[in-house]
Amino acid sequence: MTVTYIYHSCYLIEFDEFSLLFDFYEDALREDGTYWIADYLLNKDEDLYVFCTHSHSDHFNPEILSWRDNKSNIRYIFSDELLESKCTDVNAAVYLKKEEYFKDHRIKVKAFGSTDIGCSFMIRYNDQLLFHSGDLNKWHWRDEVSAEEALTYENNFLCELELITEKSDKLYLAMFPIDPRLGKDFMLGGEQFISRIKTDYLVPMHFGENYDKVNQFEAIAAENGCTYLPITKRGQSFRL
Repeated sequence: MTVTYIYHSCYLIEFDEFSLLFDFYEDALREDGTYWIADYLLNKDEDLYVFCTHSHSDHFNPEILSWRDNKSNIRYIFSDELLESKCTDVNAAVYLKKEEYFKDHRIKVKAFGSTDIGCSFMIRYNDQLLFHSGDLNKWHWRDEVSAEEALTYENNFLCELELITEKSDKLYLAMFPIDPRLGKDFMLGGEQFISRIKTDYLVPMHFGENYDKVNQFEAIAAENGCTYLPITKRGQSFRL
């Protein structure tokens, strides 16, 4: 498995026979000056699954729907929130509501909730579980809202974690928001996630260009038996 950070909340996961792409927003350059998605991924022969967790513009780029014009072996798997928000039509994708699933001959996908809009996705391939959080996070905004509001956000997040825990003994890889905009406790959601759900590897999302700040999570991950993969640039890849 090769995991590549594209940008923001977009990760590319490649296996020998197929690839998974999550929440495409902007492309990233490869070392040879070509683009990861436009020049590399869309010209691969292998099957491609394209996921979208919700309709926010930093998670959904309508460009993805045009990819099927030149690549026939694409399967789109979207949150049903995109259909409700009229960003896509009913024939564009497989749409999942919370706790619904999609299954084919190689992967099984289950939709979980979010603490914003849309959903998060858990993907099972062979004996490994992968999780893309979308905008599921502890968006407490403690520096901006009342203590009562912050507590409501926390309770919503913990309820979603409980549902995920019921369906997973262990995650092999989690893609999770570690967003410095939250203020001094910006890593708290990620810490609660890996302390509640056994996770082998975690990669961060939703951190902009704040590489140094987000990579502070490495120490917290280690304390919880999780290997954090530090991101230093767009287009960075890890072989797991």
